[in-house]
Amino acid sequence: MTLRCAAYARYSSDRQSPASIQDQLRNCREFADSRGWHFLEEHVYTDEALAGAGADRPGFLKLTEAASSVPRPFDIVWLDDTSRLSRNLGDAVRVFEQLNFLGMRIVAVSQGIDTQNEQADVLMTVHGLVDSLYIKELSKKTHRGLEGRALQGFHTGGRCYGYNNVTDGGGVRLQVNATEAAIVQRIFGMAADGCSLRTIAKTLNHEHVPSPRPRAGKQYATWCPTAIREMLRRDLYIGRIVWNRSRFVKQPGTNKRLRRDRPESEWRVIEQPELRIIRKDLWKRVQSRLTWVAETFGHGRREGLYHRAASSQYLLTGFLKCGCCGANLVIVTGRGKRGHPSYGCPQNFYRGACANQLKERADRLEDRLLSELQRAVIQPDAVDYALQEFERQLAASLSKLSNETSHMRQRSEQIQQELRNLVGTVASCGPSPALVEAINEREQELQAIARRLLTSEAGSVSTQVTRMRQFVTERLGDIRQLLYADVRRAKAELAKHLSGIQMQPQRSGKKGHYIAAGEWNLLGGFSEGPALCPSEMRVRMVAGGGFEPPTFGL
Repeated sequence: MTLRCAAYARYSSDRQSPASIQDQLRNCREFADSRGWHFLEEHVYTDEALAGAGADRPGFLKLTEAASSVPRPFDIVWLDDTSRLSRNLGDAVRVFEQLNFLGMRIVAVSQGIDTQNEQADVLMTVHGLVDSLYIKELSKKTHRGLEGRALQGFHTGGRCYGYNNVTDGGGVRLQVNATEAAIVQRIFGMAADGCSLRTIAKTLNHEHVPSPRPRAGKQYATWCPTAIREMLRRDLYIGRIVWNRSRFVKQPGTNKRLRRDRPESEWRVIEQPELRIIRKDLWKRVQSRLTWVAETFGHGRREGLYHRAASSQYLLTGFLKCGCCGANLVIVTGRGKRGHPSYGCPQNFYRGACANQLKERADRLEDRLLSELQRAVIQPDAVDYALQEFERQLAASLSKLSNETSHMRQRSEQIQQELRNLVGTVASCGPSPALVEAINEREQELQAIARRLLTSEAGSVSTQVTRMRQFVTERLGDIRQLLYADVRRAKAELAKHLSGIQMQPQRSGKKGHYIAAGEWNLLGGFSEGPALCPSEMRVRMVAGGGFEPPTFGL
């Protein structure tokens, strides 16, 4: 039988040679050919410049997906060595167990490990432990080497705005870039004069001042308030290097790195006056202003793990999309007691990087967008469907009480007979404390049974449903107020029925309006069982009054 062979190869850093992939695959091909097995070129999976500590590698995920498919496209997975698959002991053991469960054979060529051998699990564990220790020891040695470079005055990071990276002997040193340094000085001067971060960003973007490198996945770069804030806090601009301030840890199961602060006692502070761009007096003015702003306006921040849009007090934040740049529309004016909250494009308002200057009052915009939803929800068919379902479930619940109801009625008749006997005894023999207490106990029990029986009567269900119908109709008469009763829960529920609303700005003199496009799906993809809900429950939101011209869609 000719076995079909797949292969996986990986190298860790972009500083390594890409030829490492070909070397690994050549080794696997030669090993397969020596045994007369068929090497499948279409099932070669690779990951370039990705560390083996995480399992979220594209090539690795494709390999596991192919191995799980039916029928299996290959019988053996070739590796140059076990560290190519993973350098995390837990991930390595889990992957080997998963592939073995699927009946997949794994061969590590350089180490001579074959999972067909009964000792393979022991060898895999030992080599996995060695691979895991290697990456930990390498991390310590790398940190030690970087510390030595930093103490020698070499640069240990990447690009930094205001400086050029200049190769000097065995390392890289920073050199002031006169053009960018002038922009840094201007930014500090504007901040010291009282300009907000947003004003600085909009000014620089309006003047097309070159910005730092774009973020990953972005085709172009613009100045943003957060980047300027970080620049204003960077000690390097006054000629002071603070090294070892933080560390990065891998998120388990991934190659994502998360920043963690180190104790101040572990910091390395190195003075390099030749790198100073900002005067100390200007630096102190800016830091004093940043401290004052934080103390004055930062006390109202709310902590939590929610995304900003999810925790916003405004209903449609996170759903409205700018039709020009695609950014989420947010409340840009009128927060707190400063007028009416208005939705606008943050790329325009904070950065000046979008042409959409239109701002719409939140209450008016939400009223118009929710008007069609309200008309659909309070339709008789929709209300009847909800109440009939409630009535059905309530009746089913009450039917379970039939045996208990019969027992309570029998007990009621028994108590009434006991009361008649006790009253007759009192009449013939005279009252006594024991007889009076016995009569009171039975009367209380009889009243409790009467209340239970009253709520269990079938007729009372219909009466309550009629009252509920009136209550539901009244509450749905103002669906915006209903949703604002608990905005966080309402936003979570809206996310099930609405993915996004594209808002196209339309100017009309000094004012303007939005043309919107979207669709409510009132079932939200969560409908189960028979189709009891009418087809109209999928509602197109048509623009109400104030939208000109009327639109087909939202």
